[in-house]
Amino acid sequence: MGISTPKERATFSIAADIKSRLEDEVPKSERSRFVEKAIDQALRAVAVNRLKKMLDELPRESIGKGESTTDFLRRQRMKWDGRPLDVLEGTKK
Repeated sequence: MGISTPKERATFSIAADIKSRLEDEVPKSERSRFVEKAIDQALRAVAVNRLKKMLDELPRESIGKGESTTDFLRRQRMKWDGRPLDVLEGTKK
């Protein structure tokens, strides 16, 4: 978000207590930027969760010799969030 891009007005409703907290904590001149950044962070989190779900649901298939792409990605997922393979595969008892 470093480069200034054209802005568009958006209309939506938020809870009164959240609006009040926003007004108390963020100066009026910084609110649009603050809300834009918060929405961007939330959307990035949604995308990360969607990717994690997709990786969790990859079919287990081998590709020739050595480690399969699926196994590689599952191992990477374990590194990302620390869950053991049996949890990822749904086999933990």
